[in-house]
Amino acid sequence: MTVTATETIRKEIFVDAAPETAFRVFTEQVSAWWPLDKYSIYLEEAETVAFEDRDGWRLIERAKDGRENVWGEVLEYEVASRVRFTWHPGRDIGDEPTEVEVTFAADKDGTIVVLEHSGWENLSAERREGRVGYDNGWPGVLERFKQSAES
Repeated sequence: MTVTATETIRKEIFVDAAPETAFRVFTEQVSAWWPLDKYSIYLEEAETVAFEDRDGWRLIERAKDGRENVWGEVLEYEVASRVRFTWHPGRDIGDEPTEVEVTFAADKDGTIVVLEHSGWENLSAERREGRVGYDNGWPGVLERFKQSAES
C-alpha cells in the first residue's frame, strides 16, 4: 500500500482502563504523559501542556518562564467518548491547522483508543512534508499515554 502525503494518519491502541479513565487521563493529565522533552515548542524550557478553558478550550504549552503556545482549539468534546481539536503547534491559530480526533470505545476490560490526524490535503506542499514525522511520532506518544492511563 502506498501512503500519500495527504492521507489521514490513524493509530489505534488498547488501554487497560475504562473509557472514562482513559479519556480523563488524555484530556486532564496531558503533562503526565506527553513527551515535552521530545515534542514541544520550548523543549528543555517546557514546563507543562494542558487543555485549558480560555475563551473556549485550547491545548496550551507553557514554558518555565511563562511563555505560552497554543497547539490547538477544541472543536468537539464528548466525555469518555471523543475529543476533536485543531492542531498547529508553533504556528498561529489560522495558519494551516490540521485536526486530531481521539475516540475512546469500551472493549472487554479496557478501551480501544483511536487517534486520527487529518487535514493534510489543506496544507502547502512544504507543510505536508511534516506528515511523515507525525506518522512516526504518534505511536510513541500513544504508548506513553497508555502507560500513564494504566498506572
